[in-house]
Amino acid sequence: MDLLDGFPFELEDFNPEEDLITSEVVELDIGAADRSIARRASLQILYELDTTDHDAAAVLEVHFAERPEAYAVRQVIRRLVGGVIAHREPIDAILQEYAPEWPIDQVAVVDRNILRMAVFEHLLQTRETPIPVIINEAVRLAQLFGADHSHSFVHGVLGAITSEAKQSFEIAVEEVDGA
Repeated sequence: MDLLDGFPFELEDFNPEEDLITSEVVELDIGAADRSIARRASLQILYELDTTDHDAAAVLEVHFAERPEAYAVRQVIRRLVGGVIAHREPIDAILQEYAPEWPIDQVAVVDRNILRMAVFEHLLQTRETPIPVIINEAVRLAQLFGADHSHSFVHGVLGAITSEAKQSFEIAVEEVDGA
């Protein structure tokens, strides 16, 4: 029997007692490669939004229609792009704090948006993504799309942010343990 025999199945072959249909929402299990695709697509969308006056919803829809690989991970893209847009001011303030010699509007557009995504993923999203994964993905994006030394800049800023966040966490744990 061939694996594709019986597909697509015909409506007359549908048996409601055997073929269970529910309204349960199923979360997709997105693999690491898909998350990388989502980050790459999100960077492209954020770049466009940062350099034009285009409407975010329209840019997302065009991107999904033109790039089938992005369509499969649209939920992750929407979360990243929407999160960066919604929290842009506090993210930029964090970046300015950790890279004071580089005014955020003077940081290269690619680097700025890579950093924004990484800060959102690390500090602001509710889903837990391991810090090394966030940093590695950001550095990889900077190597692929940034200037010659972008990856070093991105790594340095994110390293400073995560180092201080780790220190703050350790101090908070000491205070709780000592209380």
